[in-house]
Amino acid sequence: MAARTRAKKLSRAELREHALAAASAVGVPAACDVVVAGGGASGLVAAIAAAEAGARTCVLEQDLECGRKILATGNGRCNFANEDLDPARYRNGAFVAKVAGARWLEEILGFFAASGLAWASEEGRLYPLSRQAASVRNVLLARARRAGVTLAPARKVTSVAPAADGWKVSFSPAAPGEKGAPQAGGITARAVVMAAGGGSELARGLGLSTVAEGPVLCALACEPENNGLELALVDGRRAHAHARLLRGGSELWAEDGEVLFRPWGLSGICVFDLSRRAEAGDVVALDLTCGMTDAELETAAATGTADGVLDPQVAAALGAAGSNPASALATLRQARDLHFLVTDRAETEHAQVTRGGLAVTGFSPETLECASQPGLFACGEVLDVDADCGGFNLAWAWRSGQVAGASAAALALSQNRK
Repeated sequence: MAARTRAKKLSRAELREHALAAASAVGVPAACDVVVAGGGASGLVAAIAAAEAGARTCVLEQDLECGRKILATGNGRCNFANEDLDPARYRNGAFVAKVAGARWLEEILGFFAASGLAWASEEGRLYPLSRQAASVRNVLLARARRAGVTLAPARKVTSVAPAADGWKVSFSPAAPGEKGAPQAGGITARAVVMAAGGGSELARGLGLSTVAEGPVLCALACEPENNGLELALVDGRRAHAHARLLRGGSELWAEDGEVLFRPWGLSGICVFDLSRRAEAGDVVALDLTCGMTDAELETAAATGTADGVLDPQVAAALGAAGSNPASALATLRQARDLHFLVTDRAETEHAQVTRGGLAVTGFSPETLECASQPGLFACGEVLDVDADCGGFNLAWAWRSGQVAGASAAALALSQNRK
């Protein structure tokens, strides 16, 4: 039997060189109907919607490939939507509700079904059936190419300015001077869809209102509040908890989920959601018994240990000692209401979402067109919209991309007919 030959594995430098060469090989047209600035989640869907409506569409993306950031979502599994798309989970929820419409989830799932994606639900969170984020990215890229979209990565949009025939979009190579990098250039279009981070920077020259940007969906730096739990003793331990965010003693938000203890504070998905609402001086209250009744705690403690309810290391850090029912019960009662004073957000460099961007008051919720700059549209994270973990942010990216892309195409095509 002939020996199988293995393809040589390319180094990172070689992969980068190949990606730049592929990007440079893409010819950017001098003019088109719709330019999408940003080839991430919302940008790809906007481009597909525009192209399938009949508009000549080009995507300019500063990364070496379009859709790369999708690969990192949901820990590589891509939690792409949620079965309960509640606008209350969003910043500027009333605006989001108008953009998304009454059939929000149906619109998203119909789009992905037509793209060839199969999915599964895990407690309301929707994942590709493969549990691979690459499945989502690949069906989007394939559909964009079928629709005739020009995908031009490794090109950073540097300016968007009104022009006599619509808009002039200028770009520079994302890797200037690097071997195989594309050249700087420009493209005119009837309409532009802003779909990339950094939209606030581009908006300055257009006089658009912006909201200061900052990281959310991240950990919280906290200090224990007289609860006897030394965080250094439970570093790296995880616990399922009922978490509440308190301000002045009043509850702002509550959520069940996993908490990760760190020496400097708290992390974990439910803490990420609290981080969207938390301010310094707020209190995170954790119930590590998840609502067990007095009778249930007494039954558990009668064994002389709290380890049947709590992580043994957490129980020990709370002072549980020996085979003592009274000590075990005291520990469990203490674990019901652990308080931590919020001092700041933490590990912001790993935040899942950036809050802020273009103020939604400047855009029509029906079309996502800018009121002061006709022909300029926006979608996704470039707008001041963010949401909790659980597929909510991607659900906004998909739906806002659909609306902005279709609206941009309608405007461009109507102008072409004049």
